[in-house]
Amino acid sequence: MRNVSHSVNIFEQAGHQASEEVLVPAERALRLQVNGELAAVVMRQPGDDVELAIGYCLTEGLLADNMQLLSARHCDEEANSVDVLVAGSPVIQPRWVGTDCIDAEQMLGELPPALAADPGVTWLSRQLPAMPPQFRDHQKQHKQSGGVHGAALFDRDGKLVVLREDIGRHNAVDKVVGYSVLHELMLNNMALMVSGRASASMVIKAVRARIPLLATMSNTTSLGWELADRLGLTLITYLRGNSFRLCTHVFRIREALP
Repeated sequence: MRNVSHSVNIFEQAGHQASEEVLVPAERALRLQVNGELAAVVMRQPGDDVELAIGYCLTEGLLADNMQLLSARHCDEEANSVDVLVAGSPVIQPRWVGTDCIDAEQMLGELPPALAADPGVTWLSRQLPAMPPQFRDHQKQHKQSGGVHGAALFDRDGKLVVLREDIGRHNAVDKVVGYSVLHELMLNNMALMVSGRASASMVIKAVRARIPLLATMSNTTSLGWELADRLGLTLITYLRGNSFRLCTHVFRIREALP
């Protein structure tokens, strides 16, 4: 169940009061096991749990690459638990992951290698303003209840590939990354767009997944900007209307020839 219905009192101007049924996004704990060992308890909005589990493993370094994934499935006896089987023996340190919380000390102590500068992976500047309308059009949960974040992948033509939503910003990113793994999509020529700010943890997740471009309709943080520059990620902020801010590694954005 992705949403929960509640009865509330609505107060308006001039003292008008009414009772309405409203939807709020559900928040439940997902137990993630890797090779039979507890890896994380992730607070999330139920749905797309296998994608979330795979994406979490990849963006948090429990999977070095897609080829290490052997299987991922819900536990037979528990809908709020996913088992992931991977090749090798990853170092597992169980974590509790809130919907807007990342272990900063661990995050900055395990930075991924920088992205390669592939001159063939670029976007036309005129393609970028077409991304937010596609993003908004596919935010079904946001339209129903609000209170959720979104993340989406776009191809090099600026066309939407997949969008996922969750009460946690990081969960939404993990879901689209998990989707790409399950559908054998290459992430090294796609752009990731998020509804929230491009924080340092978002930058690191994008780089770990080998995504070369991160865009947001909001702002970044100082550390997010610094890490994007350091790790070879093209960072775009305030992508709204017909304008945007191009922060780092500008070579991936080009103008159309006259």
